[in-house]
Amino acid sequence: MKLALDGVGHAFFGREVFEDIHLSLAPGEIVALLGPSGCGKTTLLQIAAGLVDPLRGRVRRAYRRHAVVFQEPRLLPWMTARDNIAYGLRASGATRPSADIIERRGREVGLLTHDLDKYPAELSGGMRQRAAVARALAVDPDVIFFDEPFTAVDVGLKRALQDLVIGAAAREHFSALFVTHDLAEAVRIADRLAVLSEGHSGFVTERRIEGRPGERNDRFIFDLVETWSHDPAFAELFDSARKGLS
Repeated sequence: MKLALDGVGHAFFGREVFEDIHLSLAPGEIVALLGPSGCGKTTLLQIAAGLVDPLRGRVRRAYRRHAVVFQEPRLLPWMTARDNIAYGLRASGATRPSADIIERRGREVGLLTHDLDKYPAELSGGMRQRAAVARALAVDPDVIFFDEPFTAVDVGLKRALQDLVIGAAAREHFSALFVTHDLAEAVRIADRLAVLSEGHSGFVTERRIEGRPGERNDRFIFDLVETWSHDPAFAELFDSARKGLS
């Protein structure tokens, strides 16, 4: 296992967020973490990534290096896209990041050479998020933590960014924990999904998804989401989505 959460529990100001969470991440596996708003998805990801210490339980990590892609790109505004990508390399210990690595990672996420010389304010939202993914890939991580990274982009761009992650995972063989509130996105991008309960009782269900990410067609994804929309195990997830639309 690359990552294992054993009996993890957490609370904020005495309010329990979740309790007795057990979750593992195998080499090369993408696990999607879903759940209604307020169930603690992001907190659990932050604990897994070592950004927050759990109140109870332990986290076991068996990998060399990880990276995080946040919901917001979090690019440094005074640096070009090129320097933002290099920043991750410097943070991991590289004193003089290779220009070839930066160019290659930029190309892999669809950034042209002249895009790399632009500042974040000169880039579109989608290009900024591409740069954030390139920054994560540049450090050659064993595990990447994605915290709802494509929530703020339009549908067409979201699909392109999903394809980017699917292709990178297949090519680089990293493991990933991918937080999302979108079941269709989870089915498209993950090998397995885990659904957190709004009632702080841990996971409602865990499901392995047939086939491999990138090989599932739109009909398969639509049909599976439709089937699961009537499954009681996903009731909290869909109830939360309906409340958000009302």
